[in-house]
Amino acid sequence: MIAFGTARPARSRSILGPRPARPALLGAACAIACACVLSFAQDASAQRVYVYGPPPPPPPRVYVYAPPPRYAYEEVDPSSALVLAGDLEGAVPVDVPQLADRNTLRGGGGFKLRVGDRIWLGRGLRFIPELGYGYDHLFATDDSGNSYDWDTHRLFGGARFVFGRILTPVVYAHLGYGWRSTGDPSAPSASGLAFDVGGALDLRVIPHLGVGAHVEYAMIDAQPYTPKWVAFGLHADLTF
Repeated sequence: MIAFGTARPARSRSILGPRPARPALLGAACAIACACVLSFAQDASAQRVYVYGPPPPPPPRVYVYAPPPRYAYEEVDPSSALVLAGDLEGAVPVDVPQLADRNTLRGGGGFKLRVGDRIWLGRGLRFIPELGYGYDHLFATDDSGNSYDWDTHRLFGGARFVFGRILTPVVYAHLGYGWRSTGDPSAPSASGLAFDVGGALDLRVIPHLGVGAHVEYAMIDAQPYTPKWVAFGLHADLTF
């Protein structure tokens, strides 16, 4: 029997075997993958990382102390301080009493000793309560040329107000007990209320030391002949 159909062509085979198409493609793919990995690795190693922390603290402030000029003076005032003071003064009698023998006061001088407590009130103001003793000698002569001098003594208490630091105005007043003694038989010794009021100007350029000048009105109510006088002089005080 004869069969009719389409005949398939026979496949031709090479003597050297199959063609190496797939292994070549696989090698190329591996080479490309390695190149990509190396490229990404180089990019990763070339990147820089910056870490920002808090800013450093500011530098400390430096204060430069400059000493005051030599002529400057400032005394540090404690809240309270002991004050010892002394006055030397001249005296000019006023409203001179007329005695029976016409004994007339001519003038004189004396001193005072004071102790007080200086209290700082602030704003350059000081208050000084104080106690003291005062002595004044007044010269006197009558028409015959006889000398019957008067001696006056006072124990007093009072206060001072001091303003400022270097050149300091002062006002003060005292009240106490006083007595006078004379050699005049027509004016026997007597005593009574003693009073004075005055002002001063002090200079304070040395720590704890003040000097100044003062003027005051003083009297002793020793009847019937009351001594009254204006005193002017110099004084100094020490503060402890």
